[in-house]
Amino acid sequence: MKVTRILHSSVNIGDDPTAADCLAFYRGVLGLADTGNRPDFGFAGAWLGAGDAQVHLIGGSTGDGAIRPTDHHTCFGVADLDGALAELAALGVESFTIGEGDARQVFFADPAGNTIELQVDRG
Repeated sequence: MKVTRILHSSVNIGDDPTAADCLAFYRGVLGLADTGNRPDFGFAGAWLGAGDAQVHLIGGSTGDGAIRPTDHHTCFGVADLDGALAELAALGVESFTIGEGDARQVFFADPAGNTIELQVDRG
């Protein structure tokens, strides 16, 4: 698998009222600006620019499954997502995919239980 770069790091900021405080923190203290391109996922959040990467703030529950896309996670870009999926399967790593085409997101967990996301690096 060829990881090209980190695309984003996601931070779960929980339910309101802390969500507004966290958003103000990331904007004010860290100086991150909204990217303006976050789709409606059905839960609160914001995408903030950090150089050529992003920080995704995610509101709401992290869930309780082994792979938790709304929990803290890092997203790595890959040149070949289908190849990466085949490698994960060959290694016996459980994963699941959301979306279609270049918008697909693949989620899996490392041995310590940390969620990892892969996407096609379109940069």
